[in-house]
Amino acid sequence: MGPRIASMLAVTVVLGACEGEPQRLDAAARLVHGDFPEPAASAEEAARRFLGRRSTPFQLDGVDLVLEQTRRGRAGTYLRFGQRASGMVVFDGQVIVLVDAGLHVRAANLAHRRVAAPPPARVVGESEAARAALAALGVDTADVTSTLGIERDGTAAYRVRVAEPGGAWEIVVDAAGGAVRAVRDLRWYADGMGLVFDPNPVASTGNFSFRDNNDATTPALDAARFARVLPRLDGSGFLRGQWVDSRPKTVNRRAVSASLTFNYDRSDPDGHFEETMAYFHIDRAQARIQALGFTDVNNRVQIANVNDFNRDNSFYNPIDKELSFGIGGVDDAEDADVILHEYGHSIQDNQVPGFGGGDEGAMGEGFGDYFAASFNATLSPQVTDPLCLAEWDSTSYSTSIPPCLRRVDSTKHYPEMATGEVHDDGEMWSAALYRARGLVGVDAMDTLVLESHFLLSTGQTFEAATAAILATDDTLFGGAHRTTLRRTFVWQGLSRALSPPSSFTQVLFSEPVTIENSRTGGQYANHLDEVRTHTSPGAAALRVHFVRIDTELAASCLQGACDNIYLYDRNGDLYQILNGAQMDVTSLAIPGDQVQIRLVTDATVTGFGYQIDRVDILGPPPAPDAGTPPPPPDAGPPDAPPPDAPPPPDALSPPPDARAPVADARVADASGGPDARPAGEAAGCSCRAAASGGTGSAWLAGVVALALLRRRRSINSRSGNR
Repeated sequence: MGPRIASMLAVTVVLGACEGEPQRLDAAARLVHGDFPEPAASAEEAARRFLGRRSTPFQLDGVDLVLEQTRRGRAGTYLRFGQRASGMVVFDGQVIVLVDAGLHVRAANLAHRRVAAPPPARVVGESEAARAALAALGVDTADVTSTLGIERDGTAAYRVRVAEPGGAWEIVVDAAGGAVRAVRDLRWYADGMGLVFDPNPVASTGNFSFRDNNDATTPALDAARFARVLPRLDGSGFLRGQWVDSRPKTVNRRAVSASLTFNYDRSDPDGHFEETMAYFHIDRAQARIQALGFTDVNNRVQIANVNDFNRDNSFYNPIDKELSFGIGGVDDAEDADVILHEYGHSIQDNQVPGFGGGDEGAMGEGFGDYFAASFNATLSPQVTDPLCLAEWDSTSYSTSIPPCLRRVDSTKHYPEMATGEVHDDGEMWSAALYRARGLVGVDAMDTLVLESHFLLSTGQTFEAATAAILATDDTLFGGAHRTTLRRTFVWQGLSRALSPPSSFTQVLFSEPVTIENSRTGGQYANHLDEVRTHTSPGAAALRVHFVRIDTELAASCLQGACDNIYLYDRNGDLYQILNGAQMDVTSLAIPGDQVQIRLVTDATVTGFGYQIDRVDILGPPPAPDAGTPPPPPDAGPPDAPPPDAPPPPDALSPPPDARAPVADARVADASGGPDARPAGEAAGCSCRAAASGGTGSAWLAGVVALALLRRRRSINSRSGNR
């Protein structure tokens, strides 16, 4: 039971035992109501007597209350007392008392706060606090009023109220150092209406024949518009509100409507339709961000300049923090995928000022694509193909059906298929995020991606960004999605984290196999992504023996390897990365009964690849043979076993040659050595429990199963691209 409820329950005891008057208590809201007559000459005196006689159960001892407002309602007079401490206002600390015409107290809202100790003496003066507030708003002059008080965290601060032509604001300025701690928009907002594409006419109708035709509209394009509420407008008549200021290049010709109705079509010469599009989709995206629980992710007025220049391009400017949309081909602000993609750049710059170094150029483009695809798939259920981006905008340049700027289901693997072009490489990041979205859930993944940005510096790698998402999952969800997320990023190549190999080293028997990659003229292909799978049912662990490995190496490639061989288990956990020119190589022990061998190559030099001739089946060593204990001297020969008795354990063991151990050769891989393990794991240790590690009947059953395996063909290789 929390302290607030405990103290309010004390109120129940005091009132019930001492007063015997009808009363009710809402402990969670700290609200008392009933009928309490007070001998007094005025409503204020009645209220103060009521509070004073119950100061201990109400936790009002030592609390200074100043009457700040009196208002008449139908039930009586409402007296609003403001709290003071050390001569300063206690912000948001109040007690409200309702007194009826007969001077009976009918209700009291105990919204005061405990102030543990006086805050430190202020250093910043009122004028300095006002200057800091104006600087935060970017204005030179305005009407300013300041109040010094105690914030909820117990520190002293100024609440500075600013009225200027652009709005009304309350800025919290720290009294000790002068830093701006919060900015609050005080304006109340209105809802408007407008016609928009949602998210674009191709995505919502599936009609791939739409064309720009120099901004001409058609009955079909007009019919593809949706009437949507435009919330949070500031009432000025412009498309300007709490989170968006949408305007055309010629600002003095921006859309204006006293009724806040913005019904335009795409042929409007001043770009008013595009203004409406930008306002609606950015506002709705920020509303979803807020609904996910984020109050400090780009929570500001985003200026969106529509029809800003005559090229088929759009961008976010990190210097002036504004969005600009071009009009080449289809006007970019007519497609919500483009709008949200650019807004994604603004979000990342807001969360990580200076974002963009290392792999972050590609991550930024990938996040913009993911953000647009995920949010529009969530908010626009009429989307026909959520994996295809900017179907309407791309009708000007795409030859695919459906037309797409990019997709978020790329199978490209990093680093072999990276080109250095940020949009192309970003497809790997967006694909991994969107695939994970389908596995862990929409809200969970959107939350993880946004929250993880706060952990990034300005020059991170894909690996570091993956680690940030995993750490965020640990923090927010107790690691509930960690395994799924890790496997998703590992399979896309964005993480090269290795799982610990099996602890089994005993070779129970070996299977002769022929597993190798495809070749043309003795060489594998460029941009190959090929998976061979070998399964030995019931095996505890497997090792594969490579007769030969031959892949491209170059100093310019990641960790010196341009083409790589990856070894996974059935679940997609990665255990080893092999490359270069090597002969007679035995892999690490892969847990379970299946190994996936994946060869991924880049766009340049080719090679032989690999050839596997043997798979070792690993398991626990046989139980030691203790032999038959000698009989007692006078016991005579032991009784013969009954005819149907099972043979002794040794008779079930496979012949010695089938269990001959194979040398445990470990090959250095691209991740750092023959026994590479995830960071922090000690050599020789494993975080996996040894499978089938017992003795007795369980061990006998395992040996019987393995003996049967030797008499049937193993499942050799099967290939396929993933």
